Amino acid sequence: IPDEWIPKEAAKKKKDAAAEKELGEDYDTEEEREQNKNDNKNKEESKEEEEAEAVPIYVEARKLFLKHDVLDAKDVELKWKSCDVQGLTSFLVDECGFNAERVKGSIEKLQKAHKANSKPQLRMDNFFKAKAAPNAAVIAAKRKAAKEKEKSAKKSKKTVAKRKR
Repeated sequence: IPDEWIPKEAAKKKKDAAAEKELGEDYDTEEEREQNKNDNKNKEESKEEEEAEAVPIYVEARKLFLKHDVLDAKDVELKWKSCDVQGLTSFLVDECGFNAERVKGSIEKLQKAHKANSKPQLRMDNFFKAKAAPNAAVIAAKRKAAKEKEKSAKKSKKTVAKRKR
């Protein structure tokens, strides 16, 4: 249990008991014992002053969220590489006690996902392609016929206008 969670009175008793035990075993003369007691009292007083001035833990945690360290995006370059199989296995199996077979299976999945995602990212227009309307040919033929009618109508008007002059 961290010392911050122990009540101050219990912590002080614990420290005093440890100091008395130390004094009784290590020192031979009364003068040395008294001097060490005074030193311990001074240290405890300074620690108590620091604890009085100390900020609660939750305030420090809040500062981590509100005023966190941020790197400039220009300074950071991310490149995804395949994992270090041997290092990852030794860490998870030897140091953390994971099952070797399960770790091996998970690493294989990780490598498969890395291979699948190693291709460059596709553009948005690759996902959506223009699809021809089923009656597009009929509509195109109608437009052509309408344009030809307009052209022939304009020509006939021009010829009529020329004759009237």
